[in-house]
Amino acid sequence: MKTKKKLVLAIAIFGGVLFTAQATNIINLDGQTTTQIEKKLRKLVPNG
Repeated sequence: MKTKKKLVLAIAIFGGVLFTAQATNIINLDGQTTTQIEKKLRKLVPNG
């Protein structure tokens, strides 16, 4: 049971480190936030 708790704790810490690294990559050093999803303009084609 102790090894299961240690495994869950290690996974939680590792996930927190990955989340922190991702948040650091999104925020620039200048303080500007950037989005990694780029939206493209879509043209609607009329039927017929």
